[in-house]
Amino acid sequence: MGEFSRTLIETSGYDRPGFASRYDRFRPQPSAALLDTLCRYARVERPALVVDLGAGTGLSTRAWLDRAERIVGIEPNPAMIAEAQRDGGIEYRHAFAHETGLDDASADVVTCSQSLHWMDPEPTFVEAARILRSGGVFAAYDYDWPPVVDPDVDEAFDAYQGRRRALRESHGIDRGGDRWRKNKHLERMRASGQFRFCRELLLHSVEEGNAERVVGFASSLGLPAADVDGGVEKLEIRDDELERHLRAAELEEVARRVLGTRTVPFLFGYRVRVGVR
Repeated sequence: MGEFSRTLIETSGYDRPGFASRYDRFRPQPSAALLDTLCRYARVERPALVVDLGAGTGLSTRAWLDRAERIVGIEPNPAMIAEAQRDGGIEYRHAFAHETGLDDASADVVTCSQSLHWMDPEPTFVEAARILRSGGVFAAYDYDWPPVVDPDVDEAFDAYQGRRRALRESHGIDRGGDRWRKNKHLERMRASGQFRFCRELLLHSVEEGNAERVVGFASSLGLPAADVDGGVEKLEIRDDELERHLRAAELEEVARRVLGTRTVPFLFGYRVRVGVR
């Protein structure tokens, strides 16, 4: 149990020095509308307990500050949880999603923010159902890549992701999303039998951004490593060399040409898969 997630963590590149703080700085935080919707579905104004599975640096966990009586973030990556634990008012547990150690029927809301594809889904659903009270809500939500900024910027970001994809394929590197496709989350939730009702919601959030954030968002993606014969082989390329190989400078040039020094709205589209216990 947890071997799939453990291997992904080892090959993600998320443990590189400085990566977690960069991730936390440039990635989006769930909107108030998303949290309001989850509370509405859970039929509670102020949850007694919210549990965030795969909490990462705590972006999706601390969004619940001042909105819930108790918040627990579950995160197995030591580098990410070290960044998250700099915040007060939240309990973080270094654990996998399927072994939270929390009491039965204790949570109003359980979330997986941009993280379910890192987990073995079936044991995760079983654990979420175990710790949810009757009528509680499980939500697996992901934001679309990239955010809506400008046609030229968005096209350049797509090209950058294409180069990353080609590099992964050339080295035989898998991601969690390659095995557990996000567009199948809802189907798997329904098939699990752990929730009496499931549906998908489409929401959005708006955050401010500039050319620096475009580049920072790209740099918040894990850099490749390969799982070879049961071990981990990091690509023998320094971060700056790898970024040059991926031609991140091309994305930066487009972002700075189009945006200049302006700060503009970045539109993040969210796909929220909800299961009611």
